Amino acid sequence: MIGGSLAGSAAAYALVRAGARVIVLEKALFPRDKVCGCFLSHEAFPVLRRMGIEEALRKENPETITRFALVERGGKRVEADLPALVLSISRRRLDTLVAQAAERAGAQMRFGTTVLSLEGDLLEGFRIKGLDLEVAARAVVGAWGRYSPMDGRLGRTFIRRKSSLFGFGKMLVGKSGHLANRAVLHFFEGGYVGLSRVEGGLVNLAALANSRVAQSAHHDFDSLLDRLSRQSPALAADLEALSPLTGPVLLSEPVHLGAHGALAGDVLCVGDAAGVIDPYTGTGMSLALLFGEAVAAPLAGFIAGTLDVEGLRSAHLRGHREIAGRRFFLSRLFRPFFSGGVASRFVSPAAAPIARWAARATRE
Repeated sequence: MIGGSLAGSAAAYALVRAGARVIVLEKALFPRDKVCGCFLSHEAFPVLRRMGIEEALRKENPETITRFALVERGGKRVEADLPALVLSISRRRLDTLVAQAAERAGAQMRFGTTVLSLEGDLLEGFRIKGLDLEVAARAVVGAWGRYSPMDGRLGRTFIRRKSSLFGFGKMLVGKSGHLANRAVLHFFEGGYVGLSRVEGGLVNLAALANSRVAQSAHHDFDSLLDRLSRQSPALAADLEALSPLTGPVLLSEPVHLGAHGALAGDVLCVGDAAGVIDPYTGTGMSLALLFGEAVAAPLAGFIAGTLDVEGLRSAHLRGHREIAGRRFFLSRLFRPFFSGGVASRFVSPAAAPIARWAARATRE
């Protein structure tokens, strides 16, 4: 397993429970922060229940989100109820809980491990090398996230496309009663920024923007917020009683939205390694858990000898399609409204029924 975040740890847990021996190679040291909207939608709750961590998750006191608002620069807004409740919890806490569950189940977790090379296939097996390890494996699951040097080494075509989008984020502290049970997306020229409360009384600020805005966030986050607040009185009001925690702003790697492919050669890809759904949908974390768990059944069948290589490939692709459904298509369809361009100016209260339908459709 290359990658031990949500998809990788969910896959590891399910594979161990199916009788496989699993080693997880994760480049980061947990716990760690990560740029993310921190939305855990209801589709993933059964996965967490099967992993035995739903109760532990709720003890973290995540914020329950029941409504969302879309606000354009001029102040017009759309507000609507979500089709089902969402739990808002930081990746620092959620990823740690999921990785601990995989480790308790019996997966061997290797944090702080960067994979340098990967050779082999499903017929002959694989050999994975890092700075201080070499591993032989029957199969490899790619759960390395949105972007990795592994994508280039495996010749994946999506990385040849230049991406102008980056994510950035910061935790805020202060009076946040006005954000209780709500997620708010504010549009600006070049992208959008989301605000929602998480555990511990913090507010998660997560944005997706073009490279110019992201660079501004990296160089002087406070000045960027001041500038965006001057452009949007509604954003200024939401940020008025909040201030950033000390420490650097989080900045993501380039974000390539859309499907990347559930197979990279003979590596079975899950989570963001298989495709990045538009963050505004709030379904990325749940999809990672669902995709991760789903890879276990066909892979366990392959290891047990009940599926051959072609059967494994076909079963994995079919399972990925069944979970993805129309989500990627619909998220791309509504993307222009979230780009911070001309389309975002069509936000108005009259669009609330469409917004409710879009929220429901990207979760089905």
